[in-house]
Amino acid sequence: MAQIGLFSSAFFTLLAIIFCFIFRRQAWIALLCSSLLTLGLFMPVSFGVLLVGTTITYFLGNKSQNSSKIGVGIGILLGALVSYKLREIWMDSRSLSLDDFWNEDKPWQIIGLSFFVFNAISYLMDIKRGYIKSTDSIFKLAAYLLYFPTLYAGPLHRFNYLNEQFDQAKITKKSFNNGMRLILWGLFKNFVVAQRLNQLQIELRQSDIGGWWTLLIGFIFFFYLYFSFSSFVDFFQGVSEIFNVRLKDNFHKRVYLSRNRHEFWRGWHITLNEWFRDYFFYWQMKFKFWRDKPYILLLLTYLLIGIWHGITVKFFIWGFLNACWILLEKRWKIPERMEKNNSYKFLEIGYHLLICSLLALVFIFPSLEGLFIRIGKPNFLPMDVFLFQKRNVVIILAMCFMVDQYHRWSKDLRMDAYFESLPSWKRRLLYLPLILSIIFFGVFMKGMDNYYLKF
Repeated sequence: MAQIGLFSSAFFTLLAIIFCFIFRRQAWIALLCSSLLTLGLFMPVSFGVLLVGTTITYFLGNKSQNSSKIGVGIGILLGALVSYKLREIWMDSRSLSLDDFWNEDKPWQIIGLSFFVFNAISYLMDIKRGYIKSTDSIFKLAAYLLYFPTLYAGPLHRFNYLNEQFDQAKITKKSFNNGMRLILWGLFKNFVVAQRLNQLQIELRQSDIGGWWTLLIGFIFFFYLYFSFSSFVDFFQGVSEIFNVRLKDNFHKRVYLSRNRHEFWRGWHITLNEWFRDYFFYWQMKFKFWRDKPYILLLLTYLLIGIWHGITVKFFIWGFLNACWILLEKRWKIPERMEKNNSYKFLEIGYHLLICSLLALVFIFPSLEGLFIRIGKPNFLPMDVFLFQKRNVVIILAMCFMVDQYHRWSKDLRMDAYFESLPSWKRRLLYLPLILSIIFFGVFMKGMDNYYLKF
């Protein structure tokens, strides 16, 4: 599916460029047509399901402000998402593996369902709250809900934000250059770093590593997850930027060096957390019952974030542990204390990475029983894995250092804006290591890898 994603992205981009010359004054039509054709050709099942969902959202939201029809629409959308998420329970009952289920030749995959449903719900709820008026054009709504880059990789956006972006869509020299810069950055992070980290964590999981050394798997997986998901967002931000449509950022640059869990969640999967904050937590806080119990509501919010990943016991526990971590930090005022004192910054980063590695194990092991068995084994670090993978380890360390250095140089600027701000000679000097690294150190066997596609 990753290979299809990379090829379909190139197809969408080329198609949209061609259509933009046809629909010069209304480039959003070019983006809509390109999205529909790409989805229909490469993901026909997803296309059919999402097209039905778009039609339902339009008719239930259109001119239905403060109507019960909007509640019906939200219920239908959530029901479809929950039913699809229950597939893992169905697979367990038939002894099917997740890998078999997600093989690209399986017809029941629905790519982008979570992003679609959350965007559709935000549209309906914003109508109900009176923040926006329903659109009279189903094509405008379809452009918002079925826009290929956001459907495939996120981030989540509100209707007005993307609709305004579409109205300004056009290809310029600046937008094309900035888009290509982000695409280069995303390809580098994915092929050179993420996939090598994935190879290493797979080797360790298949080894006899045991005891507390098992945390090393969680540590490596955490960085793999960051590079895999953030590189996809970078890549599709670049694809979208070509058409002067600026997608939101979904990660703070150095979120992997967070000093506490509050800082981490402010910079990780930002738009998903904002969605749960705006459309669940704040929505419930208007009721007196929850205003008196904010910590319980916070716990419930993180439980929902957990089971969004999958309606299973392990994801429920993962969400529960995240909530407990946040609540304990609030109770002991850890974020405030850390902000006042930077003397122990490295220890604080280590503290966060240690517990983060443990939570990552809950996230990735097929069952909690298997995880407890692995941790219960005698402490053992299989050095033969690192000797066998020594070239891979050296490349990973060097490339992670290079990414972090680029992040430090760019500070608060997005990478395309940072490159644009540099003199041309310096810009080309920074392009060179990225291009050479992709050529000589890239891993291309599985195409572009995004672990989060399964959610």
